[in-house]
This record gives sequence, structure tokens and C-alpha cells, in this order.
Amino acid sequence: MRKIFPWVCIGIIVLTLAGIGGHYIWSNQPLETQGSQAGSSQDEQGQQELSQALQDDLQSLEQQGSLEKQPEAPAARTNSLREDTSNPQERTSGQQDQTTRTIREAVTVVIPEGFSFYQVARRLEANEICTAEAFYDAAQSYEVQSFEVPYSKESCYYLEGFLFPDTYEFYKDEDPNNVLRKFLNNYKAKSGLPDYKTLILASIIERETRSSEHMAMVSSIFYNRLDINMRLQADASRAYVEQHIAPSWVKNPKQYADRYNTYVCKGLPVGPICSPGKRAIAAAQNPSQSDYLYYFFGNDNTNHYTKTHDEHIAAKAQFGVNYG
Repeated sequence: MRKIFPWVCIGIIVLTLAGIGGHYIWSNQPLETQGSQAGSSQDEQGQQELSQALQDDLQSLEQQGSLEKQPEAPAARTNSLREDTSNPQERTSGQQDQTTRTIREAVTVVIPEGFSFYQVARRLEANEICTAEAFYDAAQSYEVQSFEVPYSKESCYYLEGFLFPDTYEFYKDEDPNNVLRKFLNNYKAKSGLPDYKTLILASIIERETRSSEHMAMVSSIFYNRLDINMRLQADASRAYVEQHIAPSWVKNPKQYADRYNTYVCKGLPVGPICSPGKRAIAAAQNPSQSDYLYYFFGNDNTNHYTKTHDEHIAAKAQFGVNYG
């Protein structure tokens, strides 16, 4: 009995050690090997198949070009910086353009019938279109292309008579040459382009008469005087030198006194004394038929016409005037 007991103990110990060793060997095998040998679950196998399918789809889309690759982070930040720096520059440039762009202010100017070159130049200056002297300098050297303007060293203002009376729109601080072009184009369009002698006579008629109804009769008197070599003796021609040349920037204005003053010179003056309107031009082209040689504007606010000098003196005494 005592001999059997030791062998029983040894057997128990051997079996115990064998069980422990088998468990250690089984528990330390790799998981993948464990799964393949023991069989994976359906969920794990489905997940693996789904993951593989997604990877295959992504690879297929990239190859077909249907999916844009996400740019790397540094490249994205660089593009963002370029956009942020370019747009403000464009906006700033646009704001500067708006700020520095010159806004030209339009000015409406009325040039009445009978205004002289000097008066027109002063009105342009008063409306800040251009200075009177700059306008004069531009006009003296301007070459008219669309019609003929006789040039004479004897006349004071080269373009006197051609600044057609009308309502104009100019810009402030405008080039005087642009202003002249607008005047001359309007003259060509509306004046009828009378010959130069007719224009000179029309300018005197414009300044000598106060109403259009008398223009044709005064025109006939001037033609009658010219026919007999009688001086025109128009007060407006004498006032022209005194009021429209002497006060201006023209050097040595006295040299023009005998050239425009029809109490001194015979026939027509050397040039127009103002810019006449359509009515005065029409009167110069179509005078009335009369035998009158004298006229004056009486204190009854109308014109009086006579054939002889004696009749003229008597009529002036009757209506209380001492001029004309």
C-alpha cells in the first residue's frame, strides 16, 4: 500500500503539468492563424469584404478621373494666401481708379446775338471753361478746315463773326481748341455760310438795330450808302474799338481805330464787329428796297428814316435824340 501511493502522486503531478503546458501552447498562437484555423465569424468576414470593395471602387474612380485628389495641406494654404493677397489689391486698385478719375463738370453757356469775340472769351472765362487769353491765343492760330475764313493782318480777332450765337454745353477746364471746334461746327451748320462781306455787314446790322423788323430797312440804307461811296457812319463800329478791343489783352489797340471806325474808313470795316444771328445775316442778304440814306432810333422807341441830311436833322430834333 505504501509502495502504490508514491506512484499515484507522481501521476497526478504529471497530468497537471501536461494540462498547463497544453493551455500555454494554444493561447500563444498568432490571431490570424487562430482565425484561419478556428474559422472567422461572418461579421468579421463581411467587414473585410466591404473594406476591400471600397478600396477597389476608389482606385477605379481615380483611374477614370471622376474623383479629384485632395491637395496636400501646404498647397491649399498657398492658394488661399494668393487669393487673399490678390483680391484686396484688385479692390484697392478699383478704389484708386474711382478716386483719381476726373469728373468733368458740364456748363451751359448762352451766347447772345451780337456778342463780340471779346465778350465770348470773357463769358467762357467767367464760367471756368477756359481763360479769355487762352481762348484768344488758340483762335489766332487755329486753322479752319471745313470752310474758308479770310485771314487779314489788318483785323484784330481772326475768328470774329464766326462764334455763332446759340446755347452751348462745354466742360470746365476744357481745351480751347475743342471749344472753337464746337463754335465753328455750329456756325457751318446754322449760318448758311455767307460770304465774308455779307458777314461783316450783318455784324453791323446786328449791333445797330434793336428789333428784327427794322434790320432789312437798315440794311438797305447801308447798301445805298455803299453805292454812292458814302461812309457808313455806324456808331457800333466806333464803339467796337473802344469797348471790345481797347479793354482786352490785345497789344496796341489804337492801331485798329481807323480800320473799324466807319466814321473814318470808307466802305466796310476790315472785319466783323460781332457774331450776327440768322436774322441779321438774312437782312444783309435780302435788304429792303428804299431811297433812304439816314436813320436813327428816337425817344419814341422806334427807328426813323429820311432821304436827306436836312430831313435827318429835323427828325432828330423832333424826337429828342442827338446820335445815330
